[in-house]
Amino acid sequence: MNVLKWRSRRNSRLVEKVITCIGTDSKSKEDLIKLFNDVHKLTVIMNRLKRDNIICSSTNYPCRYSLTQYGRWLFICYMLNIRPVQLVILALLYNNYNRSIYKGLEWIVPVIKHEIIKLLSSFSYDDEYAWKQVKILCKRGLCRYYGREGIVLEPSTYYMLREWHHEIYALYEHLRSVNRYEVCI
Repeated sequence: MNVLKWRSRRNSRLVEKVITCIGTDSKSKEDLIKLFNDVHKLTVIMNRLKRDNIICSSTNYPCRYSLTQYGRWLFICYMLNIRPVQLVILALLYNNYNRSIYKGLEWIVPVIKHEIIKLLSSFSYDDEYAWKQVKILCKRGLCRYYGREGIVLEPSTYYMLREWHHEIYALYEHLRSVNRYEVCI
């Protein structure tokens, strides 16, 4: 599954509702049925989400569902109201910010524009689109420009993303494994 895939167009509101309802806990099908009027539509959506590797059945309790790693990444996107490609950018910025703090540096090492473009071009995004996504994140106050070519995460965004540290770090590691990308710091 492509990690940068955006929401499915069919029944997107219901898909979003199922993912946010499951969230960080596992839920039984009965819990989900209480939220929806149409059991058949819910079953179709659940089957599609299982097929797309977004949710999975619990091994101990087959009637309970939880989010897979991909599902947790989409859950973060829904919670922050951002696109997966923007979450990838935030994961890159988060990793740099976290490593700068961990190393005890007095200032945060910025990610350079060409690093973001290089990362997203490996997923077939053109340079203009990649930079447009960075501008959107800056306008929303999630990151800021550092000099002419650098981008850093806002401290408030860093602390917000720390709630999902393991998921964000797993996304960063997944990106490195997919395209052998290494951020210089």
